[in-house]
Amino acid sequence: MKYHYKSTQYKAIFLYVACFVLFVLYSVHMYIGHQTGIVALSYYVASGTSASSATSSGAWISALLGTLLCIIPALVLARLLHFPLRLKALAFLPSYIILGLITGISPESITATENSIPLLSSIALLVVSAILLFVSLVYHEDRGEHAPIFNYLVPNVFISCVGMLLCMMLTNTDRQLHVQLALADGVHQNDHSVVDRLPHGETTTNNTITALQAFSLSRRGQLADKLFSLPHLKGSNSLLPDTVPASAVYHTTALVYGYLQAVPVGKHRNAAAFLEKALSRRMSLLSDTSATSADSLRARPLVDYYLCALLLDRDLSRFSDEVYKHRTVDATLPRHYREALTLYHSQDSLAKRMYEDLPMDSVFAGYAELREEHKGDVLMQRKACVRSYPHSYWNYYFYGYNNTDYQTHN
Repeated sequence: MKYHYKSTQYKAIFLYVACFVLFVLYSVHMYIGHQTGIVALSYYVASGTSASSATSSGAWISALLGTLLCIIPALVLARLLHFPLRLKALAFLPSYIILGLITGISPESITATENSIPLLSSIALLVVSAILLFVSLVYHEDRGEHAPIFNYLVPNVFISCVGMLLCMMLTNTDRQLHVQLALADGVHQNDHSVVDRLPHGETTTNNTITALQAFSLSRRGQLADKLFSLPHLKGSNSLLPDTVPASAVYHTTALVYGYLQAVPVGKHRNAAAFLEKALSRRMSLLSDTSATSADSLRARPLVDYYLCALLLDRDLSRFSDEVYKHRTVDATLPRHYREALTLYHSQDSLAKRMYEDLPMDSVFAGYAELREEHKGDVLMQRKACVRSYPHSYWNYYFYGYNNTDYQTHN
């Protein structure tokens, strides 16, 4: 619709600018608070830097780029269809749809059934938009053009509120994603202390986050000493990142497998089987006479990953065999390896090799006494052991870490 009166033209310009500013403020807020992989990827493509940096130093740049992209449909729609003053904000509804979808998609939930909820919300939003568009076309005469601006501002504010509400319905905030991005960003910048600052609980339950934490510990040479201080360890697969859509955006898989110098090909029963095969290949290469001590040192992370994978799968018999192959079994052996050997020899009196570690034997004797003391009450037994011997491999072996007792005292 073309506005012939100068006062009406001013009102049209004012309403359009007001809608524009409102959407920009809301959009930037949504991007900063709920950035996802797609936003990180847009910054990555635009800047050529680390994708994870889109959630830290480049957050504002990414938010502004995303906002500009969302505004383009509004500009096109406003150009093609001249809306009455009372429906000026209608041009921004498609932008709210795009904003809600972008800030609501994350790699972990792309294939999840929860996407049916955002899908229904987007359909509802499209229906509402179609109805409003129909109304604007049928009742194209903008009656009362000389009415106060307030008469036109109220319906536009209402339309904007509807857009914001449905945008929030479309947004599926994934706290795990933000934890993962913060950790990946710290690891990329060699700030491995970020692992110690991560929140525990339901926000750190996926394998990708646990794998990044394990990777950081390994880079610090502490994997076999502090692995069981991590919560939510669930077998050897906890050491490797999940296979999820768009995982390459965070470089998580490339980061971990590049560090191990091993890439999975085909399917494996579990991470332990993959690491065993990768280590076997590495050892065959190191058996070459041209291999140097530096080559052997670079294989150490893979060795520790494999041994820790066996511990996570509670395969003490195989661990006992493998640790003697790949590590020097003496007082310098990492804590969790010593705990596992002590536990194994306490259970198997016919073990192939004798292992003696007097300090660790003494500690385990106290642990065994505590278990015996609460033998009739498994819940109390677990609570007492977790409190008295935190972060030990024995707790993981007997109880696992998926319990509230551990979280309270972590």
